[in-house]
Amino acid sequence: MIITTQRSPLALAIDAALTALGWAGFFYLFTQGVVNILAETYTGPDAPLLEPFVPTLTTLAAYLLVAAFNALVIVLWAHYHRIYSSEAMPATGLEYVDDQAVASHFHLSRNQLHEIQDSRVTVIYHSVDGDIAHLETDQLRVETAPALPAFGATKVA
Repeated sequence: MIITTQRSPLALAIDAALTALGWAGFFYLFTQGVVNILAETYTGPDAPLLEPFVPTLTTLAAYLLVAAFNALVIVLWAHYHRIYSSEAMPATGLEYVDDQAVASHFHLSRNQLHEIQDSRVTVIYHSVDGDIAHLETDQLRVETAPALPAFGATKVA
């Protein structure tokens, strides 16, 4: 997982129990369905083999038709969007944002920004008002930059 959040042991236990219950229910219903189909079709040498599967195959065919229609709508929308959006909005390159601007936007020092960029795992703790309160990386634990007067008037969106 890319982003993980801390959960209480109770929430983790409930999640695991519901997941296990769901998988158990799936396997029970799947095996019972297969057993029932095989028990009803195997009544003798003249029993049709594919007849019980026809309703299921019909349903699957309907699902495939709906999926193909959805895929067609998405492809047509993408072509329409590509044709008309390129005329409406000319392609412009994005401006280069230097490290100092990014660091000041998030109220970090340049060293903290480089540490975040160089680390593979970064845990960011936010304060109540949404600012970064504490950083933990896989390299080193770093506190945020002290509140400077220049940052007092700006808020991070």
